[in-house]
Amino acid sequence: MRGKKLLACATACAMMATASAAGTFGVMAADGLGGFAWSATEGYQEGTTGVTNGADSVTVSFADTDNGTSNAAGFCHNFDGADWSEYDTLSFTLTNESASDISFAAAVNTGSSWKWHQSDNITVSAGASKDVTLYLKAEEWWYYDADTQTNSLVTIADLYNVQRVNMMIMSTSETATVSGSVTLNGWKLEKSGSGEVVEPKDGFYVDGAVLRDANQNAFEMRGTNYAYTWYKWEGNEEATLKEIAAYGANTVRIVLSDGQQYTKNTAGEVANLISLCEKYKLIAVLEVHDVTGKDDANLLLNAAKYFSEIKSALIGHEDTVIINIANEWQGNTNTSSWESAYIAAVKEIRDAGLTHCIMCDAGGWGQGYVTVRDGGSAVLASDPEKNVMFSVHMYGTAGGNATTIKSVIDGIKTRNLCLVIGEFGYKHSDGEVDEAYIMEYCKDVQIGWLAWSWYGNGSPVEYLDMSSANVGGTLSADWGEVVVNGKNGWKETSKVCSVYADEPITTTTTEPAVTTTTTEETTTTTTEETTTTTTEAETTMAEVSTMTTTTTTVAETSTEAGETTTTTTTQTVATLYGDVDCNGVIEINDIVLLARYIAQDQDIPVISAEGLANANCVQDKNLDSSDLTQIARYLAHLITAEELVVTDTTNN
Repeated sequence: MRGKKLLACATACAMMATASAAGTFGVMAADGLGGFAWSATEGYQEGTTGVTNGADSVTVSFADTDNGTSNAAGFCHNFDGADWSEYDTLSFTLTNESASDISFAAAVNTGSSWKWHQSDNITVSAGASKDVTLYLKAEEWWYYDADTQTNSLVTIADLYNVQRVNMMIMSTSETATVSGSVTLNGWKLEKSGSGEVVEPKDGFYVDGAVLRDANQNAFEMRGTNYAYTWYKWEGNEEATLKEIAAYGANTVRIVLSDGQQYTKNTAGEVANLISLCEKYKLIAVLEVHDVTGKDDANLLLNAAKYFSEIKSALIGHEDTVIINIANEWQGNTNTSSWESAYIAAVKEIRDAGLTHCIMCDAGGWGQGYVTVRDGGSAVLASDPEKNVMFSVHMYGTAGGNATTIKSVIDGIKTRNLCLVIGEFGYKHSDGEVDEAYIMEYCKDVQIGWLAWSWYGNGSPVEYLDMSSANVGGTLSADWGEVVVNGKNGWKETSKVCSVYADEPITTTTTEPAVTTTTTEETTTTTTEETTTTTTEAETTMAEVSTMTTTTTTVAETSTEAGETTTTTTTQTVATLYGDVDCNGVIEINDIVLLARYIAQDQDIPVISAEGLANANCVQDKNLDSSDLTQIARYLAHLITAEELVVTDTTNN
């Protein structure tokens, strides 16, 4: 039951407000749950047989209680207009002393009209205890509209004016009734994160709903997913990561395999990927993809064991690596099994000595956010490091419209859990996606997102490719351009993680040589190295470029009629053939710039001597269409980097 039957009693409850026990929020009784005296609800829900107030507890006995149709057990306290607006959660412990399972729900009446807001039903097994946390500001309270006779999920209205709290006990069966008793204790009204002190760590760590880096700075992921394990045969992982960084990403989520379904990636492969990410100032989120949509907890545990096996590649990189245990484990949305499976998986990783921040995907193929919302706190609490964050994937189900997106994100953040949108697209098989609002709202509430995916989607979802190739492709107009250059995209919102921004970017350059004049035939090369150090706090280009430009000066001397004449020729040596604009990446912009130069376009930016040397792919005395052709062939993967440079034998 989702509350409709009980909500129908809201009007009656309001009418009987004055008939219940006295007491106010400001003046607490000596005994009772939270220090308040509780009493049986009168006039309806006649299943209650007794209410006993103890020291910070209340025990309710009941008999022949049904599923809420007419004979539920009810007890309440009038708060007479208490202000709860500063609080985020209400929690207590519920102990079922009965021989049967029971269903429990709470309702909060607020405002002058006593609006009724009811929680979801909570099942408590016979003889068991359950810690209950109600999120007062989340959009997950059922409200019954008497005019339309419909239920809808809302936030609690008029939280500054709480009139009454009702507690309800029911049978879990449509046909059977229950009898027994239930005790509630440990009443707490709290702000999110109140009383929690989070110690900084040497790597990424969660601070409530905030992800912080090793410098204690908040970090918002802006990046993409990279299908490494399926395309490693291309052997261009460095070029791919370099290109992703050059476009402005600060994070890349890398698809790996533990061997359960795909070819297992070795510790050496992972170490190389981490090294490359660090080289290009990317945060690496590592995930095992083999268990996607599986419900077997053993498969998730195997994924966790994979990270234990490759720990040699991970230890020492806590500040640049996040362990995303498994992609979209669990096809259903069984919160209980999701919770227990991830508790075991987190334990496996911690027992291996890994202290990295751990990321857990939601169930329901990544879109079942309720698993994180309702089970995430238990997973986090189980971790001795208290360093677990969560990921929801947003396609047509979880990301279909602004209302859903906001509800998903707010529902998790309200629980003070750290969240990232680990995947999203602009459309999918389950419907259209409001990608613009995902990017906008994530910016507003300061959480990260990672687009799916850079390249490599198979039929019929090729439309989710951001680029036409792993390296040297063009951005897709409907997706890649939106992620990179669109409003709230990488170029606008991505910032390099401060663990990299604090590192100096060092480049080595060479001053022009000193000309030497002599009466003897001489060649003199003089090299002076100057090291320039620049520290950038923030940048939208995650690009590392360490190059050495060598300038060679040759002095040619001739002697005529007792005179000596020295002619000096300076030649700049190329640093990266094809990189005309000298930004450290070979891309389409280099072709455009060189073409404009050849056409003698007067409005182009000045090309440096180094850039002109880089452009001379065909080793002759000219820059012409033959050089353009070489760069274009390289970007189209028709030739390798080694084949990019050719020697022209016709024009020496």
